[in-house]
Amino acid sequence: MDEFETAVTYSFDPLIEEDLKQKALQYTNNVKESPEGWKFCLERLFKTNSVHVKFFCFHVFQDLILHKHASLSEFERTKLKSTLIDWVKIHLTKNTEELAIKNKYAQIVVLLFKQEYPEQWPNFFNEYLSLLQVGGVPAIDIFLRILKAIDEEVVSFNVHRSTTELAQNTQIKDSMREGAIKDIVKSWYDILMVYHKTMPQLAKLALQNIKYYVGWIDINLIVNDKFIPLFCQLLNSNALREEICECFKEIINKGMDSKAKMLLIQQLQIKNIVKFVVLDDVDFIVKIGNLVNLTGMEVLRSLESQSTTTTSATAASAQQTNGNHSKSNGTPDTATTKKVSSPIVDPQGEQLLDEMLGLLFEFLNNENNEVSSTVLGFSALYITRLKNIKPLNEKQVEHITMLVQIIRNKMRYPADYNFQNSEGESEQQFLELRSSLASQFRNIFRLCPEMVGSFVDTLLNNVIPNLERFSFSDIEVSIHLLYQMGEGISHTSEETMKAFEKFFGQMVVFLASSKIARTEIHQIVSLTYFDTVVRYAKNIPSTTENLTMILASFLDGRGVHSRNPIVRSRAGNLLNKLVKQLKIQLFPFINNIIESLKNHLIISYDIQKEVPQCKPPTTRRTKLCRKDLVASLQKNGRDHLEGTLQTDTKELPYHSTQLYQLISVIGTFSKGFSPFNFSTNQPKPEPCPYKIYFTKSLQLIIQLPNLLPLNEDIKSRTYFYLHRMVDCLGNDLKPMLTTILPTLLNHSSQKIENISEFILFINQLMNRFKDSISSIMNELLSPIIMRVYKPIEQSAVSPPEPNSDEERAIAELQKTYYTFLVTVLSSSLSAVFTTSSNLPMLPAILTSVINGCTNANDALQKTSFTIVRKMTEEFGQSGNKPIEGFGTFVYESVLPVCFQVPLQPNYNMLELQEIIKTLKLIGAKYGHEIVITYLSQKYLPLYSTIINKSASEQILSQFSRLLPPTTPNKDFQEFFKNFIKQLKSSPK
Repeated sequence: MDEFETAVTYSFDPLIEEDLKQKALQYTNNVKESPEGWKFCLERLFKTNSVHVKFFCFHVFQDLILHKHASLSEFERTKLKSTLIDWVKIHLTKNTEELAIKNKYAQIVVLLFKQEYPEQWPNFFNEYLSLLQVGGVPAIDIFLRILKAIDEEVVSFNVHRSTTELAQNTQIKDSMREGAIKDIVKSWYDILMVYHKTMPQLAKLALQNIKYYVGWIDINLIVNDKFIPLFCQLLNSNALREEICECFKEIINKGMDSKAKMLLIQQLQIKNIVKFVVLDDVDFIVKIGNLVNLTGMEVLRSLESQSTTTTSATAASAQQTNGNHSKSNGTPDTATTKKVSSPIVDPQGEQLLDEMLGLLFEFLNNENNEVSSTVLGFSALYITRLKNIKPLNEKQVEHITMLVQIIRNKMRYPADYNFQNSEGESEQQFLELRSSLASQFRNIFRLCPEMVGSFVDTLLNNVIPNLERFSFSDIEVSIHLLYQMGEGISHTSEETMKAFEKFFGQMVVFLASSKIARTEIHQIVSLTYFDTVVRYAKNIPSTTENLTMILASFLDGRGVHSRNPIVRSRAGNLLNKLVKQLKIQLFPFINNIIESLKNHLIISYDIQKEVPQCKPPTTRRTKLCRKDLVASLQKNGRDHLEGTLQTDTKELPYHSTQLYQLISVIGTFSKGFSPFNFSTNQPKPEPCPYKIYFTKSLQLIIQLPNLLPLNEDIKSRTYFYLHRMVDCLGNDLKPMLTTILPTLLNHSSQKIENISEFILFINQLMNRFKDSISSIMNELLSPIIMRVYKPIEQSAVSPPEPNSDEERAIAELQKTYYTFLVTVLSSSLSAVFTTSSNLPMLPAILTSVINGCTNANDALQKTSFTIVRKMTEEFGQSGNKPIEGFGTFVYESVLPVCFQVPLQPNYNMLELQEIIKTLKLIGAKYGHEIVITYLSQKYLPLYSTIINKSASEQILSQFSRLLPPTTPNKDFQEFFKNFIKQLKSSPK
């Protein structure tokens, strides 16, 4: 190696001595910054075999193209382009190259392409296409990688781009559509035909290209008599069939009007494709399931769109007719102005839907849960469609009956479910599926309460009397479906609710009198039984016989005395809820309840925590609790603290475990005490005698983070106790915050979870004390923000492993952070953002809010738009605390995300209301002209190829008419929703 190669190698070597590395970096930086450095690297690219040197050379080219391209002469630009092409001809076609180098080369070529195509490099594609004939496989491989890089740099919506870059990218795509795309498509076909057997990896790259490009090129270039039969043929190739599925998905997902979409799906004949393929591998079946899901959803959306369009046209015609009547008669005909709501039936579309529903049932009922999960979107959308159809026809009732039966099958716990480790991957996957199915079951119940009620009644009457014939999962799911009906009933008519109240009460009595309540079948059966009893407690016929029977199951060996600690704890918790619901009806049973529970008050913390709230304590008992129980626990706490510091080890943490439990007991016991009167809910007269005891405990507990800084369990219990004291001590806690919060803040940066816990506590304080803690929040805001940003910024540079604890912690921190901002703004504390100590942080906060608006998580996105609105109200024009320059932020940052976010591929259109409210607020604060200016000067020009001048003027006119505050939100919402749908369905 010469001096240059040695320096580059040293600069990449993490083990090299620091002084050598610094010299190497200085040498390579000199080469990089030299005006002739890039030319030197062009030469070295042909001579070196070092991967590090090649990477360095490409980084030099990247810096040149991104930052110095404008300073290059025409001769230098030509030299750069020709040398890059020669590298393929001379080097790549004759030498095996590392995959990373090929991808880096493709990236550099596309960066240059983006700068010069089409004006300065019009023959770009011709030059590379010509290499395919002479360069063979290596040239084809690099060409396909270049096309993939073009998608990433020019087409992909996954990257946030400036308005200028979007306009440039649109011009590039238009030029490609007009020129080279037909030749590119032909090359894909030729590659698939020639190499699908001999070099499937090359064919796979070609299919990936098609997948990326089909969304914005002419669909007829792919959906034709050449490609589709070839795709069907390649579905027999194990190496290529999954990519073929992805291509079909992108074809079906392509934006177009509803009639064209239905014709496209009919042409593809997805049902025949699914029946044709061999479903012999779970991963492949999942791909097919995703294809079925997307196709079914697109069919439903197209049917809805066609129905809406036809309905609107009919209504418009009726309105025009009405207008003619008005002119002649002087009064409007109200009958003809009513909205036309009868469903429009498309026979071919309905037939296509029936075909897809058959596939839905097949895949939803698949024995593999991952496969079932793929079609949940389709089934949910179908149920939503049926909500708008009254009455349902016979076939539709058959469909949802079939769905209920499948949901019942799929909600059963699998035989290998590990109840001792519900955090396992397969267990979590099942619980997520079960939750989604439960939601769909509830929606079907709201749709057809009589059918679902009859189904559950029949199921229970078959299973419960014959327990020995059924597995625990069959028994549990029959009860669980009854439980889920209780959540669905709230959205039905009052008549339906009254009819089912009696049914629910009868079913609970039926369960309580059966062997289920007398036999320990399985832990999950017991838990579901108790949950269901408590859910319908108010519907139970309140006879002494019924209440005695139901209470017995809670109070004996089946409930709080069960040998199973999970059942025991849950039964205690639910007994508390049962007592709260039935209250006075249980007075005759108080002695029985106390007698059954008294032993648990001594030996079990789990059950103890359920008791104090059952009945307000008498004055005598309160004194005993304060003097004896709490004081005794405090003394034990001090003793165990000393033991923890002196004798505990990591392997034998006896005293710290006892300390953890003592904090839990005192904190839970505090639930029986409140500054408010139990019966009147009015504040108790001060001073409240019990407060001194809990305050003394707090003074001890708040020392623990400093004394035991590495014990995360103790820290967690400290926060638990503090949360309780906010409710228990009320305003008496405020003077102690100046001591408590600095201690907690000092320990909040050790782990990501620590800062999340701290912020949750701060949120509770703000919700409780509002602006009375403004001085405290003024000091805390900047430290909190800095502690939040540090791990989030680090995760952006070095992303955590997918599905790791770190990734989940970062996600939870983001959620907590945005909730924190909302809480500050909602608690009359917005002034803390604008104080002299915090104002420098505001730009970073505003940027983070905009980032939240573009987040893929629906909840974060919704919260972020809420923050934007609250900030606009506070800091915007005529706000409570207007900030200079905030209007610029609204124009340059808020308005762009309002229009760009809904166009993201995975955007949930149900959340569009958040953006609509934001735009209406901006119009109210700054006048609707600010939105019109942005649209006319920045946004609509990006879509000049699909929105002509006349259409733009109509759009602007509608915004001008509907944005003012005097116009109902509903009118603007309908217009804006259709506007976004039109843009999303148009070619990119």
